[in-house]
Amino acid sequence: MTNYAATNTGALTSGVLDKLVKGRAKQNARVIDTNLNKAPMGLLRAFPVDSLSSQLLEFWTVKGNPGQINQALDGMPDMTKHKYVRSYKDLTNSWDKQAYKIMDSAQTAMAVNRLANDGRKFIQDYFTNTRVWKLLTELKGKEATGNTHGASDVWGASGTGDAEADIAKAITKIVSTTGIDIETGGYTFGVAYPSEVLDEFQQLDLINQVTQRLSDYLKAAWKINLYPITPPTDADGKAYIDVKFQTNSDVLTTSALVFVEGQQTMIGGNYAPSDIMLNETERQLAEGWTTVMKQCVDYLVIPTDGTANGKSSLIYEITAVTT
Repeated sequence: MTNYAATNTGALTSGVLDKLVKGRAKQNARVIDTNLNKAPMGLLRAFPVDSLSSQLLEFWTVKGNPGQINQALDGMPDMTKHKYVRSYKDLTNSWDKQAYKIMDSAQTAMAVNRLANDGRKFIQDYFTNTRVWKLLTELKGKEATGNTHGASDVWGASGTGDAEADIAKAITKIVSTTGIDIETGGYTFGVAYPSEVLDEFQQLDLINQVTQRLSDYLKAAWKINLYPITPPTDADGKAYIDVKFQTNSDVLTTSALVFVEGQQTMIGGNYAPSDIMLNETERQLAEGWTTVMKQCVDYLVIPTDGTANGKSSLIYEITAVTT
């Protein structure tokens, strides 16, 4: 795409502006695709999305007997309890949409570039927020039966809680019920928690005779990545993730989630077919150019309880970490 801003800061013809706006929209789509799909950041990096060939996110798990020992060489093992369990989500109505408009008053390439960059950031922020919301919504409530306890007390400077002890208890329960090898298995743990108790992890403290932040200690000792979660708000400051139905964006509320990162816990899918326009720019008569972008993304926990769309022993919830 020609960089008109570098050569022309004056008013441009409507035809040139039309090409410039559409060119910027295509460029923005590539940037968003890179930042969200190819190189996700933060919590999204814990569960990257795979490309889907259809609007169906599914996973097959095996439920069966553990096997037989001390058997004769000949003959098949007993497989009477062996079966496959299908967990799935239909993504037909999982589309997220956002738009921005460049008005006719933006008559220079410099103005178009600035407004298009603002629009791209607006859309990418929204798509990031919706992905985090879907990710946390899928995780929360999918912890195995018994994988929960109330925090010793409220975390953060306002409480006397002990986040280290609470998280260690959660990880111990995960390891003791699943048998994952945290020493050589390459596993990392994630902790998503309300950002209002961020100071619990960032303030300096004396840990094992060393003055350090709890966040640094947890990462080194337990291979933990910490994700402070701030519910997104609308222009009026209300915690909504959806402008039409005013869906609450605060998924965690007062809980923290501890989980094993990666596809053994949860998979993500991104449906982006070539025959559906995910990036459209059209001229609005007497107004300007409107660009609409779409994404179709969702997440699915891999059950360990042998049931379809069931719960996972790799997820743990700590309740009442804040008020």
